[in-house]
Amino acid sequence: MVRRMSTTQFLIRPATVDDAPAISAVHCTNVTGWRMWDVNNDDVRPARYTDLTPYQRWLNGGPWMDAAACTHHITRLLDSGSIAIVAELNGRVLAEAELHIADEPPPYGRNMNLAVIYVHRNHQGQGIGSALMRHALALAESEGCDTFTVAHAEAPSFYARYGLQKESMWIRFRLPIGRCKIKYSAEPLPDGSYDIVRGWAMPIGRYQNAHHDWERTRPGAVPDLDEWRGLRLERHWITVGRHRAALILEESPSAPGVADTFVFTPTGFAADILPVIRDFASLFGFTGLRCFARSDSRLPDAVAADYTHKLFLKRLR
Repeated sequence: MVRRMSTTQFLIRPATVDDAPAISAVHCTNVTGWRMWDVNNDDVRPARYTDLTPYQRWLNGGPWMDAAACTHHITRLLDSGSIAIVAELNGRVLAEAELHIADEPPPYGRNMNLAVIYVHRNHQGQGIGSALMRHALALAESEGCDTFTVAHAEAPSFYARYGLQKESMWIRFRLPIGRCKIKYSAEPLPDGSYDIVRGWAMPIGRYQNAHHDWERTRPGAVPDLDEWRGLRLERHWITVGRHRAALILEESPSAPGVADTFVFTPTGFAADILPVIRDFASLFGFTGLRCFARSDSRLPDAVAADYTHKLFLKRLR
C-alpha cells in the first residue's frame, strides 16, 4: 500500500487516473523542442505541439506527451498492480514516479524498478526528486524487495547518492532471422496478468524489469492509434526439449517487419532457444529481430545496434 507522505513544502501521494493530464503536463515541460517526423521516420523537423498527432507526440517522449495517451497509460499501469506516485504543492502536481515490482531469479530476486521519475522543469533543484526517491526506497523495503533498480539512468550521480551502483550494461542487438533444424513446438500464449510468468527470468528483451516489460507487451498496452493498427504482436509458448519459454514478437511502427523480441524463461537463457526464435520469426514473415540483452550475452550473429544503457542496482537484503 502506498502511503501519503508530506514535507514542509509538498505532499507525496498515490497517483490516480484523474492525475493523468497533470502528469502529462509535468513530462511535457521537460521537452525543450518539439519535433515532427515524416511518414517513413526519415526526416525530422521542428514543430509546434498543437500541430502534432498523438502518435507524433508519443515519438517525442512516450505516452506522457499526450493527455489522452497518458490517461490510457496510467489506467493500465494501476490496473496491473504497479505503482505511480506524485508530488504536489497546493494541489498542483509537480512530479511523478512509476514503480514496478517483479519476482525474478538471481541476481534480482524480488525487485522494485524505478521506471520513471520526472519533476516539472520549473521546480527542479527543490528536493522534490530526492523526496520521491526516498519514498520509493521506503516502499521497496515495505514490500520486502531484495533489490531496487533503475535502468536507462540519465543521472547516475543522483542514484549513486542513494546507494545504487552499476550492475550491468545492456545493448540493443539486431539479429537476422533464419531457419533451423531443431525440433520445437509452439502454442498461443494467452493474454493475462504478470502472474503467468511471475518468478521467471527475462534474459532477452529486458527494458525495465520483468513485470514492466510483460505489461508493456500485452494486447492493448498502447492506445488505439492508426499507426499501431495492423502491426503484428505474436505471443507464444515455445518448447524445446526440456526448455520452455514465453516468446513475444512485437512489430514497431518505426521498424516495419522487424520484431522487438522478449523472452521469459523459468531459469536462464538456453542456447538452443535462440535459433528457434529466429526460425519462428521467419515463419511469421518478420525480416529481422532486435532485442535488449546484457553486453556479456552470447548471441551468435548478433550486431550491436543503436542504443545501450546501464542498469543500476541497490541490494536491500
